[in-house]
Formats: sequence, structure tokens, C-alpha cells
Amino acid sequence: MTTREKTPYKDARLFLVDDDEFIRDSLGALFRSRNVSSDGYADPRQFLASWRTDGMREGPAVFLLDVRMPGMSGFELFEQLKKLGLPAHNLVIFLTAHGEISMAVEAIKAGAYDFLEKPFSDNRLVDKVIAGMRHAQTVFASEERERLQSNGEVLTVRELEIAERIVAGKTNRNIAEELFISVRTVEVHRAKLFYKLNIKSAVELVPLLKKQ
Repeated sequence: MTTREKTPYKDARLFLVDDDEFIRDSLGALFRSRNVSSDGYADPRQFLASWRTDGMREGPAVFLLDVRMPGMSGFELFEQLKKLGLPAHNLVIFLTAHGEISMAVEAIKAGAYDFLEKPFSDNRLVDKVIAGMRHAQTVFASEERERLQSNGEVLTVRELEIAERIVAGKTNRNIAEELFISVRTVEVHRAKLFYKLNIKSAVELVPLLKKQ
């Protein structure tokens, strides 16, 4: 198992939006050095189109946006995302110049997660992004629990833990090892949560956890 697989932000994604190829490549290498993978976009409009169509909004993610980009600034991109229904588990962090700090503060008041002023410390940037990924993961897990609890009877904490791992594709044995319980106990909880949600297979459980 790799270091990344052990981290609490392993299910969150990172997207870099910056028109400067050198910056994108440098940041990508920086994050890889801390076991964080990322996807880079040069064009904010292309990123917006991908966000709308490629399922980015359906999972926890951090969007690291440069403010100064041709055609559409990072702030304008943020406004477009909000207008289209930016979910709470998609977090925005801005890379700003000194003169843009007041606008970044206003963006935070409007729902952005954080900002970092250039020039920035590499470690501070990575730490801030990882904190955002952890937060995005926590928010997403909370949303999943609320969705599950809105379907039929309220599930117990243990049933929710098992449901989340079933959707992640883990076997009963994997779940038992992670939760330090027996495989038989997992099977009992699994049968009970399926009964409560009136479903017969793991396939039917997925949309209950993933739908917006």
C-alpha cells in the first residue's frame, strides 16, 4: 500500500487551473513529491466545461485557481461555478498577487475555501491544499450520511461505515479488517442496512450515496 493510499484525503481530487505551463508542471511535481496527484488545466473555460460534464462535482475535490488568466480570471471562474451550483465538497483555493488580496478575502466571504499570496512557501501551499482535501472529504462523507439517513429508516453509525466501504468496492473481509470486526459481523450489518434501504445489491446502494 502506498503512502497516498493511507492518507485521509485519498478519495479527494486536486485540479490546478493556471495558464502558465511551467507553473502547472512545477506545482504538479511539487504535489507528487507529497504523494498527491493532480490534474492541470490551462484554460479556465475548458475546466468549467469539464466540471459541468465530466462528473467532477460528484466527488470531493479542491480547485487551485490562479487569479490572473486570459479570457476568464480565477475570480470569474469561481463566480461561474457558484452560479452553476458549486457543491460544498468542491473547494476553491486562490493563488493571488499582493494587489488581489482584498478580492480574495471577498471571495472567501462568498464561499471560497482559502487563498495563498505569491510568492508562497512550497510546504505551506501543499499543507493548505491537503487541509482542503481533507475538509472536502469530510464534507462529502457528511453529505453521504445525510442522504442515507433520508432514505427509509435511519442507519446506525456502523451501518453507515459499512455502506460507505461497500460503495468504495471493498469486500466483506476488507471491511472487517478496517473496522476490526469479524466478517460475520459485517455480513449481519450488511444484510440489515440492505433491508432498511429496501435494496438487494451493492449496485443499488451506489446511487443512494452518490446522487446529488
